[in-house]
Amino acid sequence: MLLAYYWPPSGGAGVQRWLKMSHYLVERGYRPVVVTVDPEKANYPVRDESFHAEVPDEVEVHRTDSFEPLSIYKKSMGGGSLPYGGFANVDKDTVRSKISRWVRGNFFIPDARRGWNSHAFRKADELIRGGDIRTVITTGPPHSTHLVGLKLKARHDVRWIADFRDPWTDIYYYDDFLHSLPAKRLDRKYEQRVLESADEVLAVCNSNLELFSAKLPHSETSKVHLVMNGFDERDFVGEVSCPEKDYLEIAYTGTMADSYNVFPVLQAMTTLDIPWKFSIAGMLSPSFWEHVEALGITDRIDFCGYVSHAESIRMLRCADVLLHITPDLENVPPGTSNKLFEYIGARRPILNIGPADGDPAQVIEEARAGRSFTRLQTEGIADFLRKVHRGEFVLDAAPSVTASFSRQKMTDRLVELLKSPK
Repeated sequence: MLLAYYWPPSGGAGVQRWLKMSHYLVERGYRPVVVTVDPEKANYPVRDESFHAEVPDEVEVHRTDSFEPLSIYKKSMGGGSLPYGGFANVDKDTVRSKISRWVRGNFFIPDARRGWNSHAFRKADELIRGGDIRTVITTGPPHSTHLVGLKLKARHDVRWIADFRDPWTDIYYYDDFLHSLPAKRLDRKYEQRVLESADEVLAVCNSNLELFSAKLPHSETSKVHLVMNGFDERDFVGEVSCPEKDYLEIAYTGTMADSYNVFPVLQAMTTLDIPWKFSIAGMLSPSFWEHVEALGITDRIDFCGYVSHAESIRMLRCADVLLHITPDLENVPPGTSNKLFEYIGARRPILNIGPADGDPAQVIEEARAGRSFTRLQTEGIADFLRKVHRGEFVLDAAPSVTASFSRQKMTDRLVELLKSPK
């Protein structure tokens, strides 16, 4: 059984990990049972109806009611969009934003989707009592979902796997919630109880694996496992129709919050002596546009907003260079985003901006998929872009190397865990 708040028609990266793996689990003989929220009661930052078609017929989906205080937040913000990860679409300096973030950080612990928990627990409890369910998987964010797993583990003799797509109290925008000291203590207590009580813990990158292992006694660190996101090979089948162009197209998909500090990268682009365009699909912080206007490159930006997953894949496959950039924060190691693996699957050169010893740089090097630079290496960034434009940088990774980062391979790792003794 999988408990997942984000399930179709939810859009964005959060839904894809288990939606994609469910397909390959079915191929390997499993029949997943999913407990999720009724979309009419949910508050998704984005929706993508196209994901409905990807749910295998063999997957049994149960939708429940939910109490959603985020709807109140939305009304308080004038009916606008819900905050994205990192508050990329929020002006954090306004009084209204600060008040709403303080309320969220101190009254909704661990998160504002905890109102789904009681409904999810009742349905999961009913299914466990009435069927042959031996394993429960909870996936977060929202990390409040793990509290449902904690309660189910206490009531039933089931194997519980807690899947962390992102860190909990160490997420890079955690301080933006303006927690009080008691709120932080309670949040960390919840996190610790989940880590200690789960039979297995899944991390999506090495830095997160080390992060969660460090919170456990040494004797229990072996229960933390690495199951990365990967890309779905089915998304990259067949030819794609791309427009002819006489310029270098740099593409970026996903969220770009203030903490991503993209200004040095944009500066490097302005030094290019070749025609170029920066195509973006996703959500950008207000500061991004301030940088663009200050540099006078508004006409070089092609911003699409949120697009369907299929369209984002087409965009990646038609670009010349794929930009991957990590938050610029001290003492916060950059993890591997879902889109990094789709960049690898698109087989276009990746320009990664971040620490040389970070997870993204290591994955890109292993996949032989591009080059990594720090934000200070503006000359190196510009030179790499010129080389790609001149055809002097060519991806030489064998198909087998690329395939090792696929959803299929990651599902195989999960299956090995499911088959291992409890």
